Amino acid sequence: MKMEGGNGLSWRRTILIGGVQGEGVASTGINLMRALAGLGYHVYGERKFSSRIKGGNTHMIITIGDDHVTCVESVIDIILAFDEESISFNQIKLRDNGIILMDETLTPEASLTQNINTVALPLTLMAKKHGSLLMKNTSAIGYLGKLLGIQRQVLESSIAKTYLSKGDEVIQQNLQVLLAAYDDPCPELEKIDPLPDAPHRQESMMILMGNDAIALGALMAGCRFMAAYPITPASDVMETMSRVFPDEGGLMVQTEDEVAAITMCIGAGYAGVRSMTATSGPGLTLMMEGLGLAGMTETPIVVVDAQRGGPSTGLPTRTEQSDFSALYHAGHGEFPLILLTPSTIEECYELTKEAFNLADIFQCPVVVMTDLNLSLSPQTIPAFDYVPAAINRGVLMSLEDELSAAKITEPFARYALTENGLSPRSFPGMPGGIHQVTGLEHNKWGRPSDQPANRQKMMDKRLRKLEPLKDQSAVHLEQRDGKMLCLTCGSSWGVLQQAVKDTYLSVDIGRISRIRPLPKRQLQQLLANYEKIIVMEQNQQGQLALILRQELNHQNNIVSMTRYDGESFQVQEVRHLLEGWCSEWK
Repeated sequence: MKMEGGNGLSWRRTILIGGVQGEGVASTGINLMRALAGLGYHVYGERKFSSRIKGGNTHMIITIGDDHVTCVESVIDIILAFDEESISFNQIKLRDNGIILMDETLTPEASLTQNINTVALPLTLMAKKHGSLLMKNTSAIGYLGKLLGIQRQVLESSIAKTYLSKGDEVIQQNLQVLLAAYDDPCPELEKIDPLPDAPHRQESMMILMGNDAIALGALMAGCRFMAAYPITPASDVMETMSRVFPDEGGLMVQTEDEVAAITMCIGAGYAGVRSMTATSGPGLTLMMEGLGLAGMTETPIVVVDAQRGGPSTGLPTRTEQSDFSALYHAGHGEFPLILLTPSTIEECYELTKEAFNLADIFQCPVVVMTDLNLSLSPQTIPAFDYVPAAINRGVLMSLEDELSAAKITEPFARYALTENGLSPRSFPGMPGGIHQVTGLEHNKWGRPSDQPANRQKMMDKRLRKLEPLKDQSAVHLEQRDGKMLCLTCGSSWGVLQQAVKDTYLSVDIGRISRIRPLPKRQLQQLLANYEKIIVMEQNQQGQLALILRQELNHQNNIVSMTRYDGESFQVQEVRHLLEGWCSEWK
């Protein structure tokens, strides 16, 4: 059974591992990815799971390549099935002469097409005989590793690392199962081509999800307080913080709800502690009043919104990008708010670090918007240095101001009217820095005031703070001398990159990393350079395209490419759509 790739050109191979939720499908995939990354291969994993703790079908798709992999491929080469549903649901995605590896205990009800090769493996038998039934996933790793040509020492290291916290007995049992499967003579596996040799690489690589990178970025930015309520797909951020904060002098609080989470963060931010919370659609709705409070009191906080399918509970374990409109027009009233939209793991890390500086500099809430696929898809990236960010706390009350204010009885003018809208902050305990704080409209000392003239001045002051950002670029281009530009953000960027790779499509591509305030000057220049801008996004109404048309007053030059069924864009799908547009506008 021949597999594609290994002909001297860039190659890809894609494996789907599926089974019943709760029997170790994800850990099987992660162990495989860790072993492959250690050998120098690039990998990208996309998880599919049900909105339940246990039961229901789940699977993980892993694409392996000899250079950077930005998304999973549309066509699957191998299915490793722990249950019948993984076969019936996914065999249509197999390429011609694709391979199904399945537990020999399975009796698939769905008929298999003639151009599919099946290999029955004693996954359950090996697990029971050499360890326990729970170790069926380790048995699978042994067979997969053998098939792909991974040295067993590499697999042993991956397994030992995975079960390190379980103790030596568990590690040894899993190693017995692994080696029994790896050494099991299986003539059918011998007929399958192993992976081409891994490319020799000087740089080290790491495997991260977007949520991991966000947590690391926050830590490097000096965040030392997090309050959050668990919600898919954002919970990994708080779980990571709960593990690392004790060693870094930080505190993570699991609150009773999202209202408590954001208001705790506002309190910490007011006290001078860099603080954050992480949530998704339903939780974000509950936080809207808190965002307005942070905007009115000019308190810096960072919020992570890991978007998922909505509305209501919607599709909690499926990807979507349908919070653009809600956050662009967030809350009641008008207040300053910054929305950052990372598209890669590296940007999740870097933009989260930047978010804390922006929150302090502009004294307002900053939201880092991801989507489920970017949040939860592990992938290899070049290792980055864990270097603390250069911290910019913005305009603070100076020592001279403290000494001067301490000699007079007048409160500190925390909300003093300034030309750029930024007023010096004071923290609790600063001599002479006392002032009032309220969610009501207020004067420069923070005292409630409903006077029309004061209201207008304070509104203008708060909203002009972000004007400088409108002139700063936030669209990152990969140019191919095309007459049209396809613009996106989040996990769709990796699919778009792969879709135009090695094609002759006359289209430039770009990702936008900040949508509020929009980089208006840069976008106006792009509209002058391109005949059309296609906005690729995962929602039904084309929300980002609507925002761009509204703000830039270009109704005909901006068009939408949307998908909203809970699944990510597919490479072939995007390539086909772009080819159609290129032909139409030639």
